[in-house]
Amino acid sequence: MQSKESIQQRLEDIKQKYGEWTYDIPLPFDIWTRGNLKIPHTRLKRIVQVVRDLSVKPLSECRILDLGCLDGIFSIEFAQHRANTIGVEIREDNIKKAIFCKEALGLHNLEFRQDDVRNISVESYGRFDAIICSGILYHLPAADALNLINVMFKMVNRVVVIDTHVALKPKERIVLDNNEYWGVTYREHSNDATPEHKAKQLWSSADNPNSFWFTRPSLINILSRAGFSSVYECFIPAHINFGKPGIEALDRCTFVTLKDKICELTTSPSAIGVQEYWPEGSLTYDPDVIKQHVRMPFYKMMLSKFKRMGS
Repeated sequence: MQSKESIQQRLEDIKQKYGEWTYDIPLPFDIWTRGNLKIPHTRLKRIVQVVRDLSVKPLSECRILDLGCLDGIFSIEFAQHRANTIGVEIREDNIKKAIFCKEALGLHNLEFRQDDVRNISVESYGRFDAIICSGILYHLPAADALNLINVMFKMVNRVVVIDTHVALKPKERIVLDNNEYWGVTYREHSNDATPEHKAKQLWSSADNPNSFWFTRPSLINILSRAGFSSVYECFIPAHINFGKPGIEALDRCTFVTLKDKICELTTSPSAIGVQEYWPEGSLTYDPDVIKQHVRMPFYKMMLSKFKRMGS
């Protein structure tokens, strides 16, 4: 193990060269990358708990892929649960910080790769029991996001956790693979932004000037078409906003997708091949919103359900 003095000195050297850490990560000798701010990382708690709950194996027997890992806190946490973990991050500054933490903690079951998440494949990375896609999907153009979901389906054995922003209103229509989706374009960088400037913008895309935020129904339709056997939205463990009560943002969601064999039914064989298409406005609890966006028969059906639930 490295000495306290060498870890502290190396930490300061990296800060000077690559800037402040994104996450406050505990290192040996009670050294923290940001000085122990004592801010609960509830999104980390949510994602680790979800994978632990839904994996068919103990974490210590799992292989985990963490996409867009920044300076590595998710990857480090899984590795400390003895999972064989790979963190993928495109920015060199983040990779240098992540590797430093890995070495200081002596995590031999952890690997960091400097790569674009759009390059991942079964051939180059292999298969994983769980894939973490947190804070990355909404930084991609629509076609790249769709492709990444399809690639993750091929690479995963069990569970993909997608924590992402969604568009609250269907402002723009796009067609991908002959399917219609809705969302909104989000500006990541100005037209004159240099590669050096983009590299320093840790909360923006790596290079594309615009990204696309899918609506909740469109994203669910994409996940369904990819082939996942079931999709859930996670509320517990709760993710709170820097220790304050309430959710962080109305447009930030955690979707949990499972890959398993499609259930065969004996008492209702006609239900086996049924797939739902979710129209815009359908995934809401507000009947008025449903009425605005969804065809009338669907609206009447949903309203009837609400009435029965209230009776």
